[in-house]
Amino acid sequence: MVKFLTPLTEPVGLFWFALVILAVWRLYKRQYRRIIAPGLVVLLIYLVGGTNLPAHLLAMLERNYAHSGKIDLPQVDAVVMLGGLLTVSSNDPLGFDLSDAADRAVAAVELVRSGKARALVLGGGVHGRPGHEKAEGELLRQWLQKWGLVTVPVFVLGDCANTRGEAERTLALARENGWQKLALVTSASHMKRSEAVFRKLGLDVTCVACDFQGMATFEQRPRRSIVPGLGGFQHLAVYSHEVVGWWVYKLRGWVD
Repeated sequence: MVKFLTPLTEPVGLFWFALVILAVWRLYKRQYRRIIAPGLVVLLIYLVGGTNLPAHLLAMLERNYAHSGKIDLPQVDAVVMLGGLLTVSSNDPLGFDLSDAADRAVAAVELVRSGKARALVLGGGVHGRPGHEKAEGELLRQWLQKWGLVTVPVFVLGDCANTRGEAERTLALARENGWQKLALVTSASHMKRSEAVFRKLGLDVTCVACDFQGMATFEQRPRRSIVPGLGGFQHLAVYSHEVVGWWVYKLRGWVD
């Protein structure tokens, strides 16, 4: 019963429940035309937050890269991990707060520790208030070195505004160090766009996807509440970001 009511503690669940009450009240008052608007919103919120529709959409982006992290990866010159997995947080022990995409760091470190690469490249942008900015890659490098997680050279791409910027700086590093083959690590939903950007610049990459948020949904216990929650909206946000991002990159000529 507690799990059934838990979504009501979230803004989405509360808003949805209030609209249900409003629709029922108008039905009771026989205000049939005035039921349509709240009724449609109730249905839309339920489809996104109360069903697996967003997870199915996200899984469509991820499915082509399923098991890519479990294959016998060939030897590569460097593992390139794309950023977007932390924010600056001075109150945390290591000075940063990890996001859902933190699987990228785990996957990249595992590849390096397995002896598959001679170097690790960390992407990402710069975070923090003006005058207190810190590079995401540098924060990660300090953490990896402090914990002794890798023994290979670690390179930081610096301030990259987007995936295209990470690809361009990786290309410069590859030319400087004579790298031919790279392992590209990022979230499964982001891999299609990332792979296309890197290949567009002529980089030879082997994709190692992680963070399968959509597909992982179907490995969990079914939801026990009919009240919509936040999870579906988070999945939909990731999906729409990637779909829109792909077409923006397409229009700019960054992917084929």
